[in-house]
Amino acid sequence: MSLERQWKLASRKHACSHTEESFTEGQLFYTAIFWDLEEGDFRREDYCEEAWEELSDGLKPFSYWRSLYEPPCADPKKQDAVDKEDAEAALKRMISENDPSTEKTCFLLALMLERKKIFKQIDAQEKDGQRLVIYKRRKTEEIFIVPDPGLELAEVPGIQAEVLALMPH
Repeated sequence: MSLERQWKLASRKHACSHTEESFTEGQLFYTAIFWDLEEGDFRREDYCEEAWEELSDGLKPFSYWRSLYEPPCADPKKQDAVDKEDAEAALKRMISENDPSTEKTCFLLALMLERKKIFKQIDAQEKDGQRLVIYKRRKTEEIFIVPDPGLELAEVPGIQAEVLALMPH
């Protein structure tokens, strides 16, 4: 199987995948990413601490982490600035197009969003010989799995030019 694609997983759920009980503000919960053999894709599950303790010995996630639950932000003043959304919109578009020729640009966009503190790298795993970097969007907890193309320093200026061409300013 080739990993010449990026994955965007569902946003954080607002209830436990096992108990279906709603999370409350400040509650600790676990997110687990699983490789679904039938679908040939990743899926996300969120668990309250009690469910995680009950199930974790039998679970075989690709990656997992613990977070504090924050309800969705309803205040439009607290939403990200437009220029930050442009980079994210470009990344989402490229992910949906699944074009292997944009792999390096996607990786650079993900790094840029991490630097702007929109994305947080939460894990990196090897799958079929390729390093996959797992990012969480801080506000929505959406998960993005981006292959690391192993950029050479000499390649960066050309890819930066591609990224700049994508941005409206």
